[in-house]
Amino acid sequence: MPDMSAPLKLGADIWNQYTDWPSFEAAHIRAEELGYESLWTMDHIYPPMTPAVGPIFEAFSAMSAIAEITSKSTISVMVASNTYRNPAMLTKIITTIDHISEGRAILGVGAGWAEHEHEGFGFEFGASVGERLRWLKEALPVMRGMLDGTEPSSSGPHYRIKNAYTVPPPVQPRMPLLIGGAGPKDTLRLVAEFAVICNIGGSPSKVAARDAILIEH
Repeated sequence: MPDMSAPLKLGADIWNQYTDWPSFEAAHIRAEELGYESLWTMDHIYPPMTPAVGPIFEAFSAMSAIAEITSKSTISVMVASNTYRNPAMLTKIITTIDHISEGRAILGVGAGWAEHEHEGFGFEFGASVGERLRWLKEALPVMRGMLDGTEPSSSGPHYRIKNAYTVPPPVQPRMPLLIGGAGPKDTLRLVAEFAVICNIGGSPSKVAARDAILIEH
């Protein structure tokens, strides 16, 4: 059960689309100065907000630089598309950011949804949301295991990974894992099994209903 007496923490999700680097950098510096506890950007290849053709920075490259110029706020991506990167490689990337930030990184990941981005860059999209969720379910033990130093493997059907490890390990004893999405049957079950954070959007009543399902899982 969540601690309802815990203090409210605010984060800033600063878009990496339709901006130049000095502005993006300055926005994160200012957000930390204002006391935002966490700093985020989105994992997209093309701008998700209209117009859909225009400039956007790659999320993890950008946030690795933000990790270097900040000192207090946690650093993450809301959320990485599991379909864009091999899960072992994604874990290696976020571990590097954890070292750059001296232990402030969070691994945020979701099943992925932007079909036109997959088509444009040649990423496998899968036949359905259910298939992408199955890929995520297969990837999560690899990510959690690598972060925890257990050298996990995956024999498929989607991933072939053998005794993956990341050295140096994360600075944090146990890096938080965030799963994006609020599907009541599959996604929230994965949150309950593997994550400590999820992002649930919508009205207060919808968030309360999804939170109850998460607690049940």
